[in-house]
Amino acid sequence: MDTPALTMLFFGILTAGMGLTGLAAPQLLLFILGIPSSSATQIFVMASSEASLAMGVYYTLAAFANVRAFFKWSVPVRILNFCVFTGMVIFGVAPFRWLMVAGLELIGALVTAFAMHRKSGAEFERFNVIRIASVTLAFIMAIPAFNWMGIYGSMSAFLVVSSAGFICAYLKFPPPQNES
Repeated sequence: MDTPALTMLFFGILTAGMGLTGLAAPQLLLFILGIPSSSATQIFVMASSEASLAMGVYYTLAAFANVRAFFKWSVPVRILNFCVFTGMVIFGVAPFRWLMVAGLELIGALVTAFAMHRKSGAEFERFNVIRIASVTLAFIMAIPAFNWMGIYGSMSAFLVVSSAGFICAYLKFPPPQNES
C-alpha cells in the first residue's frame, strides 16, 4: 500500500472509529465535542455516527482497492467540510471544540493531496497555488467580517482579498498556457 492509500486508510479508520463511538456511546461523543446532551441530540448523534461509520468503511475499502479517483474526489469534499464546520463554530451554531472535527478534515485532505501529488511526480503550478491560497484566505477573512459588516460587507471582503490574490498570481506567475 502506497502513501496516498495509507492516508485514506488512516482517515477511514479514524472516521469509522468516531462513528462506532457515536453509536456505542453517544453521550461520550457529545461530551468530547462539548455539546449538551438530550434524548433528541443522542438520536441525531447516533444517526450521524452511522453515516460516519459508513464513510469510514468507504475510505478503508477505497484504500485497500487503491481507488485513486475516490482519493482525488475526497480532497475538495473534505476541504468543504472544514469550511462548513469552521463556519458553524464562527456563527455560534457549534461549540469551539467542533474545530477538532474541522481540523481533522482539513489535515486529512491536505495530507492526502500532498501524498497524491508526490506520488504523481507532478510539479505545483505556482499560479494555481496562489489562486487557491487567496480564495482560502478570502473565505477565512469573510467569515468574521460577516459579524460586524453583514452579508454584503462579508462578500466585499471576500472579493477584495480573492481578487488581490488573483491579480498577484497573474502578475508574478503568468498562467500556464495550454498547448493545442
